[in-house]
Amino acid sequence: MRKIISALFLIAALVPICIFGQSSFSGSFQSNTNFFVRDSSIGAAGYPQYDNLKIGSDIWFNLNYSNAELGLEAGVRFDAFLNSILRNPTTPSTSAGLGNFYIKKKFKDFTITGGYIYDQIGRGMIYRAYEERTLGIDNALLGGKVEYDYDQKIHLKIFSGVQKNVFSVYKPIISGFNADANLRVGKATFQPGVGIVNRSMDQASMNTLLNAIYATLDSNHRFVPKYNMYAFAFYNTLTVGPLSWYIEGDYKTRDAIYGLDSTGNSVLMNKTGNAIYSSLNISKKGLGAIFFFKRVENFTMRTSANETGIQGLLNFEPPVARQNSLRMPSRYFAPSLEQHELAFGTEVTWTPVKKLSFLFNGSYIRDFLFQKAIMPGHQNFFAEGSVEAHYKPIRELEVELGFQYVLYNRPIYQGDGLNIPAEYKVNAYTPFFEITHKLPKKMSYRIELQYQYVPSDFGQWMYGLFEFNIAPHFSLAASDMWNFKPNTNNVDGIYQVQHHFYSIFASYTHGANRISLNYVKQVAGIVCTGGVCRYEPAFSGVKLSITSTF
Repeated sequence: MRKIISALFLIAALVPICIFGQSSFSGSFQSNTNFFVRDSSIGAAGYPQYDNLKIGSDIWFNLNYSNAELGLEAGVRFDAFLNSILRNPTTPSTSAGLGNFYIKKKFKDFTITGGYIYDQIGRGMIYRAYEERTLGIDNALLGGKVEYDYDQKIHLKIFSGVQKNVFSVYKPIISGFNADANLRVGKATFQPGVGIVNRSMDQASMNTLLNAIYATLDSNHRFVPKYNMYAFAFYNTLTVGPLSWYIEGDYKTRDAIYGLDSTGNSVLMNKTGNAIYSSLNISKKGLGAIFFFKRVENFTMRTSANETGIQGLLNFEPPVARQNSLRMPSRYFAPSLEQHELAFGTEVTWTPVKKLSFLFNGSYIRDFLFQKAIMPGHQNFFAEGSVEAHYKPIRELEVELGFQYVLYNRPIYQGDGLNIPAEYKVNAYTPFFEITHKLPKKMSYRIELQYQYVPSDFGQWMYGLFEFNIAPHFSLAASDMWNFKPNTNNVDGIYQVQHHFYSIFASYTHGANRISLNYVKQVAGIVCTGGVCRYEPAFSGVKLSITSTF
């Protein structure tokens, strides 16, 4: 309530300024409502939303103000989560309040911001405050930030605050410094940067952590955790002609984290951490290539070790594996691992002629510390190889044809337990086809056809989609994901008979306003957005979405 009252006073104080300046207001509204329909045959049962609650909604209403003459910006956002499964798909929750507010003032080369702040250092490896609504992530920093720009060549910023936790905050204090430069030497451009982050733990969080150490560790493995953790980042982007190379090195001081021990159990540890991330982009006429490398060791960064999953995350580790947009090729994805990961990736685009292009993609991720005697069969985490051909014989017609192979270590990415035999690694083979055809009068249609053979998971799938559009207003689509030959011995023990997972979709767009209605049956599994993944049970029901900007 105090936050809401404070925001109302902020808006009231801005009203006189709005009358006399070059002022403008903008905003947005978004609501997602789920109507849950129980279907025990696919596992959409046994949860409160299916057995009792039936309806749930997530709502965001945002209002922004800016005055170019005064160099002033401000914003406020109201959030409501009503029987929401956004943050936890198995446990609906209800809360409402002020989800965001900020005010920003520019003084010549200085900019001061107070309130909820979104920002990052480098690629986000040591610090990233961001929002990912589809997974319920909103880890904004509630505090202040001061920035200084010198001649568009040097940018400095310093910030401090506490991390948001829905409508409350985590108590540990987060502080940071970041310096970026933009330098040109001959034909080369250098963009070096350095960042430092400190997390200072509060006494209540420390007491909880100490209790966990003494309750779960024997006397030989107990340790005294530190209140303060420091993380450092050094990075640079070098651009020379068609080549662009980014490299970042990160280090964090000793801190209490959870990690797998030599027997595969998750235990508290007192570890330092380090990470290296690099990408090399080469672009020439008709040919483009990008190469990735990442090495991560004990690089868990949270407000404290008391938080798990997406809770209390301070940083973001960019994944190397490609995030596919098609339904079947996107089923198996490798999010970043915090403890041990050695990853390589590449993506090559080749256009031999104007109407034809090829896309080659590959990635390989493995552990680099555990010995075979400790984790037999689990050194290889993920591998993917795919090839796509895009053919556009005429302006109105585009055809895509491709094939993907994936090796996916379920015990590693889905927490099935390292005692599961290596044969439960997933080998997925997926050919896919897509055609898009533009018709007269701004009409078009799109067809997707996909097949997936996954012998050690759910068996064999067929997927088909038909979409029809009348630009810019109407869109209709229908799809079916059919487990036509299920694996009766899959490790989950579900979907042992044939199932159809239907979807019927319709949307209407008018200007900046859009409404969509979708009847969905969704298979249980890992859902990934923006490189962050989580397991979600099966969904059955209707989804109503309304968005508007002004």
